[in-house]
Amino acid sequence: MKLPTETFYNLPEAKQQAIIEAAVAEFAASPYDKASLSKIVAKAGIAKGSMYQYFENKRELYLYILDLAYAQKKRFLKDVFDQADDFFATLKRYYRRSYLFAKEFPLYHKIINHYWDYCAEFEEEIRTSRELRANDFLTMLQQAIENGQVNPELNQEAAFFVYHSVGKELIDNFIELSETDQAQHLQFIDAVLDVLAEGLQIRKE
Repeated sequence: MKLPTETFYNLPEAKQQAIIEAAVAEFAASPYDKASLSKIVAKAGIAKGSMYQYFENKRELYLYILDLAYAQKKRFLKDVFDQADDFFATLKRYYRRSYLFAKEFPLYHKIINHYWDYCAEFEEEIRTSRELRANDFLTMLQQAIENGQVNPELNQEAAFFVYHSVGKELIDNFIELSETDQAQHLQFIDAVLDVLAEGLQIRKE
């Protein structure tokens, strides 16, 4: 995890939080290349020169905020994989909880989305993140194949691509809609994942 300088931690907690909240708001509103450090320091109520005492540059600040977003999402999803049930139930639980995370922490969700959508500055980091996510998925998928839940003839990389792409679109499609539709949205997420599950399962003669 990227860390600020010791000088940052010497600030009063309220000032630290003001900087973090200002950075979260700006990086959620704009992707990294368009985000303004000037807007962040103005909102936080500090001089621009002071920010460089706390973070080496905008990139270091961004990666620190991104780490905070992912840490919060990890805490939110921590029990998703605890239950020992089948592959498809685990994925359904994961995407339902991811949707709820996006509703509860919309700014963090937007920061994470901007990160995945913007490649130039963070190409290496994104490639590493994608490989880690793919490896986690493929490990679960391989176990499901061995358990007879998933057709072994399917292309595993294609399965990851489909679940990752469809899951992201599902969440983003509903995230701006009203709370009153939440139960309906979760039901639709389940329905789409059921369609994907039908495509992965072993065909019975």
